Amino acid sequence: MPDKNLLKKPILELERIKEFLPHREPMLMVDGLLYFDGTKAISKLTILDSNIFVEDNLFSEAGMIEHMAQTAALLTGYRHQSENLPVKEGFIAAIKNLKIEALPKINEIVETEVDIAYEMASMTMVTLVSKIKDKTVATVEMTLVLKENE
Repeated sequence: MPDKNLLKKPILELERIKEFLPHREPMLMVDGLLYFDGTKAISKLTILDSNIFVEDNLFSEAGMIEHMAQTAALLTGYRHQSENLPVKEGFIAAIKNLKIEALPKINEIVETEVDIAYEMASMTMVTLVSKIKDKTVATVEMTLVLKENE
């Protein structure tokens, strides 16, 4: 199957990532966009000991959920910007079938793939899979709602 990645190269600069997300430090939970094809994206996050979700040298469950939600937001934000549309703020409306099998340790890199399952108006349903070195550590289905421009 041919690679459908529309990125010429991964986006690893935080200032560029911030163009696609409303989040800022210390709540910024993605540090790279590795893949984008319009309906799927892959993000990355290096777990640093300074991360507010690190407890006892592990990235917490709440941090994993926030990272996964921001991966979905990154897909939407990058797509909107590439279509010359404003990046919208959003929120999690529902979380379903969350499974966290392992928590990342400090200095590990989490890569999370998000796939759009369904979109209608300002609501998007996505599936997410987070991995460390090709080992699945978390999966979830989320429903996200984008705020309308005021």
